[in-house]
Amino acid sequence: MKKSIVPIFLLIASLARAAAPVDLGSGQAYVRVQAVADLQNLPSGALVLDLRYPALGDDAAQGLRGWLAARPRTAELFVLVSPLTPPPVATVVAQSGVVTLGAPGSLPAPKVLVQTEPATDRRAYDAAKTGTPIAKLISGKVVKERYDEASLVADFNKGDHDAEPPAGPDPTAEKDQKAKEPPLVDRVLQRAADLHRALQALRP
Repeated sequence: MKKSIVPIFLLIASLARAAAPVDLGSGQAYVRVQAVADLQNLPSGALVLDLRYPALGDDAAQGLRGWLAARPRTAELFVLVSPLTPPPVATVVAQSGVVTLGAPGSLPAPKVLVQTEPATDRRAYDAAKTGTPIAKLISGKVVKERYDEASLVADFNKGDHDAEPPAGPDPTAEKDQKAKEPPLVDRVLQRAADLHRALQALRP
């Protein structure tokens, strides 16, 4: 009985399959670059290219250089970088003059510095690989409960003459109930999405 042999070109094609871009809304797409193949067939419109934690080979810098040269200068492009962006890739990005965003210590030095810890940035990046939707990672907010004098006056005017601030936390409650861990947010990617929306608002 003959063994089934997969042709080598089919194996290479399957391994080189490009990552599918993620729609960030407002006409902006996002793609994580893990291989040169990820630079193929990308959207021609507004794009966020994530080069923070790629597993790129020696040919990556040259492939990125060619892709950047071929992309129209008028097409909006944000490039995300980190302290672990490979130096040859960081050099190509720096020479291209594109808008870069990243945490402190990123390579190359980002034009838009996002104040987030590199370790937190990596956790947010990895969260998407374990199933957390990108949309959730860029929309997380910490909403604090607020009940001030204005709120008291508003309730009083509505007829609630006994209005008063809510009771404070129970000092006997368990420590893990006193405060909740804030949601994990990809601050760098979130800033790229915010910048895109801001630019759209400024356009006539």
